[in-house]
Amino acid sequence: MSKKLLRYPDFIAKRKDGLTFQLFSYLTVILVSILLLQGVAERALMKALLKVPESVKAEMLDLAYQANVLLEEGDMDELADWGNAQAYSLFVIDQDHQPITHRDMHPHFEFKLNYLRKLDHQLSDRVSKPIFGLPLNNGKTLVIQLPDQVHPAKSFAPYSYLLKALIAFFVLSLFSMGMAKSLQQPLDRLREASRRLAQGDFSVSVVSELGSSTREFNELAHDFDHMTFEIQSLAEKQRRLLRDVSHELRTPLARQNLALHLLRGKVDESNVGLLDRLENETEEMNKLVGEILEFSRLETSRYESKLSLMSLEQYCSLLIAQMQNDLKPNQTLVGELRTPTKMVNIDERLLLRVIGNLVGNAIKYAGDNAHILVTTHELVLDKSYSVIAVEDNGHGIPDNKMATIFDPFTRLQSARDKQSGGYGLGLAIVKEAMGVMNGHVTAENREGGGLRVNLMFPISD
Repeated sequence: MSKKLLRYPDFIAKRKDGLTFQLFSYLTVILVSILLLQGVAERALMKALLKVPESVKAEMLDLAYQANVLLEEGDMDELADWGNAQAYSLFVIDQDHQPITHRDMHPHFEFKLNYLRKLDHQLSDRVSKPIFGLPLNNGKTLVIQLPDQVHPAKSFAPYSYLLKALIAFFVLSLFSMGMAKSLQQPLDRLREASRRLAQGDFSVSVVSELGSSTREFNELAHDFDHMTFEIQSLAEKQRRLLRDVSHELRTPLARQNLALHLLRGKVDESNVGLLDRLENETEEMNKLVGEILEFSRLETSRYESKLSLMSLEQYCSLLIAQMQNDLKPNQTLVGELRTPTKMVNIDERLLLRVIGNLVGNAIKYAGDNAHILVTTHELVLDKSYSVIAVEDNGHGIPDNKMATIFDPFTRLQSARDKQSGGYGLGLAIVKEAMGVMNGHVTAENREGGGLRVNLMFPISD
């Protein structure tokens, strides 16, 4: 038995940081608080309500005055008749608790004389017929029985039940808000960590940010951090593999280009077409490797950016002029750059690359009769931005695909095929490049059809 008693504190100590123990303790405190407050409130309510009503008290005092007047006149028969005529059961008694008139007293009423009360006496919460003694002249006492019809206990029960219900509701609401807050805070921190992880921030540490005293939450935080580490490790391995494979491909591709160049002087004209096709495929492979390496440098923050304050309009005008030769016969590319925007920090090479990718995408996917428009304007959201908008009148993007178009290697089957020349990296590079320049990119379908992509550069104060 002693060993069990010694083990009991250890049992509590090992489990007091558990969610079950904390919830049990919390509910126990709630229950005890409700019972204590209900008891205190009921006592206060009894003191306030369970007394002779003021109107009844006034009537009793008036009866005592009338009894004194009759006693002074000394006519006991008139006093007896007066007592019989009253709505209350009453008697005038002497110091020995005997009635001074010939009226008969019921034995039960006579027994109650042993429990004679004063007018301000506290009544019980049960409906009864208590008797009260009002002192008269010459040591006499007027004894009046309170009718059960006017007993305050008749209205006490509803008030008591209502008060208990209000106290229970208040305590439960107060403690429920506290419990919800104590449970919600770690969940909110976990949700915030999940959001940051989804955005690619692997530096998040839930264990250090959680600050919870609950064992289950801490275990969940450890598991989450372990998952974050594993995801980061896998993502880094994937990026390293992609980068290393791309680097390794450069050498055999260069050799292949050299071999094709040497082979061109040794083949007859019937095989020149096949040689041209091989050179085109090699060039496509070179472009893909270049795109992968560019995306890898931007994604891993190994790109050495050179940010400086510049005007957006001049670069848009330059690029529009350069890309006129890339348009299909019935396509148009124009710019509305008449309203200058404030200068922002940009990297010249990245900006040209970003705008070129967006205009190139519009040329490829907006259709043979596409009208492509490049505009600049200022926008105020959480802060002020200078914005470059590239829009077209093509088919746009399906709404269920809009959230993924900036992910690497995303290819929309309705817009791209093997002949389009797309690798699914153009918009991914745009997103990463905008991040390097401390901006961000958004995309939306136009109301009249087509796609609009907004490049948003924060304006420095």
